[in-house]
Amino acid sequence: MQQEQIFNELLAEIEKNKIAKEQGKVTSVMFPFERLTTRFPGWERGHFYGITAATSIGKTKLTKFLAVISVYKFIKEHPEIDYKIMYFALEESKDEFWLSMLSSLLYELHDISISLAELKSLGTYTLSNDLFQKIKECKSYIDDMASKIEIIDHLYNNFGIYKHVHEWHLLNGREEFDTSSAEKVSKKYIPNNPNLWFFIIVDHLSLLSPEKGESLYETIGRFTKHYCLKHFVKKLKCVTIAVQQQDMTNDKIEYHQGQSIEEKLEPSIPGLANCKETARDFHFIMALFSPHKYGISRHRGYDINQLKGKYVSLKILKDRHYGLANMYIPLYFNGATTYYEELPPKDLIDYNKYTK
Repeated sequence: MQQEQIFNELLAEIEKNKIAKEQGKVTSVMFPFERLTTRFPGWERGHFYGITAATSIGKTKLTKFLAVISVYKFIKEHPEIDYKIMYFALEESKDEFWLSMLSSLLYELHDISISLAELKSLGTYTLSNDLFQKIKECKSYIDDMASKIEIIDHLYNNFGIYKHVHEWHLLNGREEFDTSSAEKVSKKYIPNNPNLWFFIIVDHLSLLSPEKGESLYETIGRFTKHYCLKHFVKKLKCVTIAVQQQDMTNDKIEYHQGQSIEEKLEPSIPGLANCKETARDFHFIMALFSPHKYGISRHRGYDINQLKGKYVSLKILKDRHYGLANMYIPLYFNGATTYYEELPPKDLIDYNKYTK
């Protein structure tokens, strides 16, 4: 009878999603990339995602764009679901995060590209009164986002992050003993609101503080396996996203020797910094690459001499579910803001549009 129970549970889950989709409800939070979404459903509950790139390529900006801004916009269009984002900012401050959100809003609302330094009137730059007024008009958006997005910039250790997430879930749900589990003491989590999507973002893993007696390698490995995969993903069914740098030593060697082919310069699973074993825990890994950084004149048919740093390539390094490993997605990147856009196919691109 246990075999029948397994099938019945699977069938119930399949039917639930089928009915939800037929009713126009959300089964995944989709990316804002039209061609990619024909093959990739976007963020799914109970999945673990990795984002990687070399230093100063824009992995934090990509994370904000895909996992914060795009999630906010998608769910505003689907009010039948709710969301909560916990963004553990190990690298930047809370103020820097919200300034980057302002920069993104100004670009999307008014087509204004402005850096964080310019927002703060640093150096020789001073905000105009007109621009200052436009910033004030963003208040309702920032207030709305801040009601759902929590930026934590003071926690750096594994247990502190786990405790913060776990305590929120206990306030917004309950634990019950799982009678179907072989482990007698196993507990399952029951949320108060089953329509709430919970996102955990950690940026980035190399800045985790090791516990006493632990190496950074051990700390990162334990965090992704025991806290992220086993607890946040499997038990709490969170959308869990971790940013991990590429190894800086490899990056320098490959660049200065000038002997590696283009693919060798691109991010890779062996290039994951400080703990490569994290790749075993991720369900999906995406990597950002800027050929302009390495003086590459063409990349996968695109003219980098024209696009320069406005072109970046998103490569899927690992994919357990959709068959997308080694797929490339060409993106336009506005470096002053947190904005990315899927580029047209290489044979259809109008370079004038993206090089203004």
